[in-house]
Amino acid sequence: MKNVCKLLVLVLILSIFAGCAEAPEEFDINFASQGDGVADLDGIELLYRINLDSGNGGIGLSDNYLGYVLETEFSDLAMKRVKDLEEKYNFKLKMTTETADLVNMTAGGMKFSDIFLSPSFNYFSWCKTGLLTGISRLSDYIDYRDSEKWGSPQILESMFYKDDVYGLTPNAWPEQNYTSFGYPLVANVDLIMTNGAQNPRELVEAKTWTWDIFNTELDKNTIVEGSEVKSYGLVTSYPYFASMILLSNGAKFADVNADGELICGYYTDAGFRALEEIREVWYGAYKHTVSREEVYLSETVTSNFVNEMGTYAFLPTHFIFGVYGEVAMKLDNFAILPTPTGPDVDPDHVMSYHHTMYYAISFPITSDNVDAAALVVNEIYEPLPGYETKDDIKEYMSRNYFFDERDADAFFDLFENSYYNYDYTTGFKNREIPSQICTTEKAISELLEEQSTVVESCFTDYVEPTMEAYDVLFGE
Repeated sequence: MKNVCKLLVLVLILSIFAGCAEAPEEFDINFASQGDGVADLDGIELLYRINLDSGNGGIGLSDNYLGYVLETEFSDLAMKRVKDLEEKYNFKLKMTTETADLVNMTAGGMKFSDIFLSPSFNYFSWCKTGLLTGISRLSDYIDYRDSEKWGSPQILESMFYKDDVYGLTPNAWPEQNYTSFGYPLVANVDLIMTNGAQNPRELVEAKTWTWDIFNTELDKNTIVEGSEVKSYGLVTSYPYFASMILLSNGAKFADVNADGELICGYYTDAGFRALEEIREVWYGAYKHTVSREEVYLSETVTSNFVNEMGTYAFLPTHFIFGVYGEVAMKLDNFAILPTPTGPDVDPDHVMSYHHTMYYAISFPITSDNVDAAALVVNEIYEPLPGYETKDDIKEYMSRNYFFDERDADAFFDLFENSYYNYDYTTGFKNREIPSQICTTEKAISELLEEQSTVVESCFTDYVEPTMEAYDVLFGE
């Protein structure tokens, strides 16, 4: 009975928060001046909670400073930045990596933090129940439209809800956002050359990197000795493969058509052709080129790839670079490639997708220092010394992570054209079509018809409330 009562209280409190979230919040604080136009924060302490997902590609829950591994160039630069700002504005930034629950602490009337760094997996529910402060209401301190600093609208979309954006990404800081998207096509170029096939970097450069060419290359790279396959053309997790082929023909899960209407791109002609292409590789003329040893768990797929079970793989970026980056650890000449293009897009079409931003900055609603926190965050996340421009960051990444400059170009093109796919928000209901196209042999038309109700509910419950924010925040 006590548990039931507690649950009812929690629901009531969250309902109150949700109601409060509908009304614009007013923040009115006049910082004291130090006499030179610099705000004086009067020695206040700001609590910065950092709860990073350990699957993000390198940062654990405790061994980081503002998301950077300790005792690295970037953690040192971040520490100096904070120290300088503490002296400049007369405040103290206290950081904790102790894991805590935003919902339960807020419902219990406890302060969670002034600033929060976390993945954006749960932002939709947090925003819906009013647990985070809308960034547009902090416009005196933060310009969310500054995409170089905070991310483009499509990068911020996982943090949209109705009339506001509730989080930011440290877009001007090196490394932090680059494990948030997927799923690049990675190639073992040395193995490809041994197999006598074409260098895919050259095919991309020549703008001939199409589905037909890719399928031919998968066939060339499937090496059979006797009755045994020595190496496959493709080792991959099927949801990633299918989703990327759909995107490679311009078929997004959630899109806006020429009339301004929200549509599911899987139901367009371009989407249908992409689904046919997926079937052709998975069950049709090229099924012999795909390894079937493991076709879902990306950790195992990555190990199979680096052990030369196959030449091509669609992989999460955090298995390419970083602590979990088995590809960079074990292969030298690996290429990062865009997905080969379909017939309905231009030859230079590039698109990837993300289901979260692993480094998302927010301001919990229970903070009593939200203005000061916004002021400080805006200053902290200015570009770091030596990495003031995108070219500086690209040069650093090229020098430290990539075998070929063309890989860096492909990687950044994929990142900058990353599209929010709603995976976690919908509980992966949106992924049913890309998954079932590889796990059943139903007719494509039948599969689309069966999933139409599920897709419609995803749009009503999740996509529409998210997409509303575009017009409010970025409309003319």
